[in-house]
Amino acid sequence: MWAVLTRLEEPRKAQLTLMQKLKLYNGKTLPGFTEDNIKELRQEAAREGMEGISPRYIQDKISNALVCVHEEPCVNPFMVLNELESGLKHHSLINNEEQRQRYAELLSVVKQEYEDIVKNEVQRAIAADEEALKRLCGNYIDNIKAYTQKEKVRNKYTGQDEEPDERMMRSIEDKIDIPESRKDDFRREIMNYIGALAIENRQFDYRSNERLQKALELKLFEDQKDSIKLATLISSVVDKETQEKIDVVKARMIKYYGYCDVCATDVLNFVASIFARGDVKRDME
Repeated sequence: MWAVLTRLEEPRKAQLTLMQKLKLYNGKTLPGFTEDNIKELRQEAAREGMEGISPRYIQDKISNALVCVHEEPCVNPFMVLNELESGLKHHSLINNEEQRQRYAELLSVVKQEYEDIVKNEVQRAIAADEEALKRLCGNYIDNIKAYTQKEKVRNKYTGQDEEPDERMMRSIEDKIDIPESRKDDFRREIMNYIGALAIENRQFDYRSNERLQKALELKLFEDQKDSIKLATLISSVVDKETQEKIDVVKARMIKYYGYCDVCATDVLNFVASIFARGDVKRDME
């Protein structure tokens, strides 16, 4: 990613970052950008890709990272990024300090991107409780159904009919930045989709709606992260109950995201340090 970034030209559109440009080139969709926009980006940068960090430099630094590993069974991205950064000081093909500084800044962009990725994966691993997600979704659907049809919701504990739980609904919708003025549209959109499925004798699955899935996962993550106490990972003492919960998250990291046991532990410790300083993005992209 870093080598590619160094070979891209800065986009002329002020609202587009170099990282976003890279993602567009890689097939990711961004709001407000079409295939024609991507063609324009390519046309305005005729020499794009001709200069920058070479694949050979990346290979050499990965090799260095492998050589430096003695006791660990694998190389993680932190090691590789450190090698890439330290090698800039002695890169024979970097002609001036301004160019060296630009490459260093782009490496910082890549580090931030990687940090966002691993935070996202840990968040998803924590929220990967299928039954809990289904219960949360069922509760949300029951409430938006009552809301859109101007009905009440039966409280399963008291047996009383109550007004739809606006706080609960907004706590989910807020996770994907649905503004107050658009909440009715979003709720009707969900109910219309469920109705269309019912006509075809098909069951609604929250995973078929990417935005709703994201909102539910973020809400569940918010509800569970304090009970898991991930931040205690960086302390020397973790109680048995918390350790069991952390082990479940680690197992999901291995199962769903391809980590080995060592790298899963490294990433959890890294994200735990972010929790400890209170610097956790809520966005899961």
